[in-house]
This record gives sequence, C-alpha cells and structure tokens, in this order.
Amino acid sequence: METKKKKLGVAELACYGIGNCIGSGIFVSMGGGIGYTGRSIILALIAANLVVLFAYAYKTLMSGMFVLPGGAYSQAALLQPPLLVGVSAISTIFSGLAFAMYAISIVEYAANVFPGITEYGQLIAFIIITAFFLTTLLGGKFMGKFNLIMVGVLILSLIIYVIVGLPQVNYVSILPSEGYFSDGPIGFVMAIALMAFACQGATMPVAMTKDAEDPKHSLPKAILIASGVVTIVYCLIAIVSAGILPIEEVADKNLGVVAKAIFPYPVFVIFILGGACFAIATSLYGAIASVQHPLMATIEDGWLPAVLGKKNKHDYPWIMMLVLYLFAIVPIWIDMGLNELISLMMIPTMILNLINNVLMFKLVKQYPGAWKNGFFRMPNWAFYLTIVLAILSDLLICVALLTTLKAGDQYFILGMVITLFAYSYYRLKTGKVNLSDIERIRKEAEEAATASAEK
Repeated sequence: METKKKKLGVAELACYGIGNCIGSGIFVSMGGGIGYTGRSIILALIAANLVVLFAYAYKTLMSGMFVLPGGAYSQAALLQPPLLVGVSAISTIFSGLAFAMYAISIVEYAANVFPGITEYGQLIAFIIITAFFLTTLLGGKFMGKFNLIMVGVLILSLIIYVIVGLPQVNYVSILPSEGYFSDGPIGFVMAIALMAFACQGATMPVAMTKDAEDPKHSLPKAILIASGVVTIVYCLIAIVSAGILPIEEVADKNLGVVAKAIFPYPVFVIFILGGACFAIATSLYGAIASVQHPLMATIEDGWLPAVLGKKNKHDYPWIMMLVLYLFAIVPIWIDMGLNELISLMMIPTMILNLINNVLMFKLVKQYPGAWKNGFFRMPNWAFYLTIVLAILSDLLICVALLTTLKAGDQYFILGMVITLFAYSYYRLKTGKVNLSDIERIRKEAEEAATASAEK
C-alpha cells in the first residue's frame, strides 16, 4: 500500500525560510552596516528585515491567494508578461558577478588568522573560485553532502558567537547614545539598504508550495514567522558585534575583529576558519549549484543561445559554466569591493521586484475571488498602502545602493538592465523563444488560481 507523503506544516516551512536567510550575508555585510550607522545597526537590522518583507510583498501576497504547485516560477508565469519572464530568466547569468563577493569575503576572514595572505588576496580569491567551479564537475551529490556539513558548522559558530559574546557586551553603550546614527539619517538609510542583502530568504518557503499543508495559510504564516525569527537572531549578532569594542574598531571590519576579542585564540581560529569561512563557502556552493538548472531551462526555452547549453560526455554544461566562471573572476581582477558587488547583485533584483509589486494591482483586479478568499483579506485601502510601501521599499534599496557606487558602476548597472530588456525583446521578436512552455505553466497557474478563488 502506498504511503501518503507527509505535508510540511508552518514550523517546517518557517525553518526552511530561516535556514535560507541566515547565512553568509550577515558575515559579509555587518561591518559595512556598522560603518554607516554605528551602534544603531540594531535598529537598521530591524528596519532592513521589514523593508525586505515589503520589497518581496508580491510573493507573500500571492502565496496567500493561490495554490501554485510550481512555486515562484508559477507565480512569475501568472504575474509577468513574457518580456519580463525573459528578463528575469536572462538575469540569472549575471549572478556570476556575485560569486566573486563570496571568494573575496573568505580571503578577508582568513586574513584574521593568516595576515600575510592579504598581499595575495586577488590570487587566492581567484584560486577559491576556480576550485569551487571545478567541484561542480563532481556532481550535485558531492556538493550537497559537503554543503550540509558546512551549514551545520555555520549554525554552531553563530550560536557560540552570540552565547559567548552577550555576557561581554557593555549594555550601556548599545542604548541610544553618541554611538548611534554615526553618519546621520543618510547613513542609517544606507545601512538598511546594505543589510537588506543579509535579510533576503524569508520568502523561500514559496518554493515548497507543492509539499505544504494548506499552503494558502501555512506559507504566509511561515514567511512572517521566518522574518521575525531572523530579525531577532540578527539583532543578537548585532548587539555582540557593536556592543563590545569601540565602534571605530569594528566599523567597516568583518566579525573576526570582535571574535578575536571574545574568544580564546584556538576557539577564534576555529570560528574564523570553520565558522565564517564555511558560512561564506556554503553560500558560494549554494549559488553555483542553484543557478545551473534555471540557466539550462532558460537556454532550452530559447532566451539564451543554444550553444551555451552544450554538454560534454558526462552531461556537464561546460560552456554555460565557463561563462559563469568568467563572470565570477572578472570582479576579482578589477578589484571591486564587497559593497559594490552587493549593489550590483541587489539593484537589478529590486528593480524586478518593483515591477512585480506594481503588477499586483492588476492581478488582484483579475482575480477578486482569490483575493477575497485569501489569507490576508485586507480592505482595498490596506492593500493599496501595502503595495505602495512595497514599491517604496524597492526604491529605497535601489537608490541607496546606487549612491554608494562610482559613476562607472552606476552606468554599468543601467546598461545591464537596459541590455536585459533589449535582449529579451530581441529573442521574443525574432521567434527564438519557445513560448509553449511559458503558456503551459501560465495555463496551469491560471487554473490553480481559479480553483483557489472558488474555494
């Protein structure tokens, strides 16, 4: 007799969102956030989690309206026109730019233990990227097992960091004082935008729609719970990071500075190499592994040239992975900083989020029954206010991060976004895109949406 598969409840879904959110982002961006706003980083993190929740509002709202087994992909098919589907798909290839950020961060943390490597930072970051891409040749099973080990060490390291650090905090110093808002209101906003990078991931339970118990209710609850838990965890880390040493000693530095002050040296070495470096490595592994299949689907649907999908005898898409690898190493050799790389990754994402949030106006009008019977059931004024706040959140992150970039980088991002739309339009107009798969998914999503509206 076939055993019915157990569905995921709110707790399991929330844990999935928490696990996807708490990772290398906090290791990479905390020092920069403190540099912008001092000890008010605690307030900035609370605000950043709230801003990110609104920035991805369309995902949360749709999860409470429809049961879409395809998760985020079905949401996109239902919400977006084909041109935007293409832009979202093609933009995946630029994720290689973000890989450099992880390699650079690993080098910076390792330098806390081995200061001499700083002189060879670019070369070592290049070797790290190369080594990680080479491991993709061993297949996803190897990567998955290794990544699981690193995730366990990451979580343990953060727990130890908080437990050991909290008793050493000067709690008078973290109360509103001269250490707050060190760069004024503008610096506080900049810290929110930068820390938003570390707060993404709470909406990831949407990917588990097919396995969720009563998804229209469990998914929104899980997203809200995950966001709340992440806020608390990040605030505890921020209290330790900004409340022990003088603020000028930790501003624009990584967590290794604080770890060195609170841990015995052997524990400090373990924290840096086994905690921080592993945390960042998990994100690098996850990013490389997760981008392969969406890119292959993008190539197969015709959004990118078919030659990129060419595989060797071991079924490995070597041309596509080579292109990603080249995208990953270029920022290393042109010596881009972490903040610049975060901006390059976040700004296009927030632009797409802004468009998706605007499209929610049309979707709610198109499926009034699904909205009326959905999880949130808010009056029209509250819905309009939510979407306006969502749009403002996306704009805040975009504008704030843009101001951190040099003119050349600003033009690069503008050119990248224009190129994405232009190339997507070109592929559509020249008939190179196979729209049948998009139409099939859209039809399935519409049927699911209609069924949800009728319940």
